[in-house]
Amino acid sequence: MDINEWQAWLPIALIVAIVIAALFLIWLIVLSVKLHQLRRLLNLIEDIAPGQPLDHLLDTLITLQRESQSRIEALEKGHHQLAREVGRCLRRVGLVRFDAFSDVAGEQSFAVALLDDNGDGVVVTSLSGRNESRCYAKPIRNLSSSYRLSEEETEAIKKAMGSDSGVRVT
Repeated sequence: MDINEWQAWLPIALIVAIVIAALFLIWLIVLSVKLHQLRRLLNLIEDIAPGQPLDHLLDTLITLQRESQSRIEALEKGHHQLAREVGRCLRRVGLVRFDAFSDVAGEQSFAVALLDDNGDGVVVTSLSGRNESRCYAKPIRNLSSSYRLSEEETEAIKKAMGSDSGVRVT
C-alpha cells in the first residue's frame, strides 16, 4: 500500500477510533455509576457491623432478615387472631328511642342492641312510665331471639347491623 491508499483509509479509521472511544467513554460512565452505587450500598452495610469483612456482614444481614421474617410471621398470626376476636366483640350498637306509653312524652323509653359481627349479642329495652320504669334484656343469636321482639327492638338490631346490609331480622 502506498501513501495515497493510507490517506484514503485515514478518515474511516479516524471515525472508527472516535466511535470506539465514545463507546469506551459510555462504558466508563456506566461503570462509574455502578461503582458509586456499590460504594453507597457497602457503606450502608458497614453501618451494621463496622470493620467486619464482607462475608461476615452478609451473614449478619441474612440472620437479621431471617429474624425479621420470623417476627413478621408472628405479627401476622397475632393479627389474624385479633381479627377473629374483634369479630366476636359487641361492637355493633343500635339505639331506638320511643314513647312506650301514651301519657309519657319525650321518648324516655329505648331499645339498644349490642351485637357482634355475626349478629349475636343482646337487646336491652327500657320502658319508662310516669311512676315506674322497667328494663328487659333478650339474648340475640344470629339476628333473632327465642323471645318475641318488639318493633323497636327489631329496629335497634337493624341499626346495629347497618340498615344497608340487607339483614333480615326475625
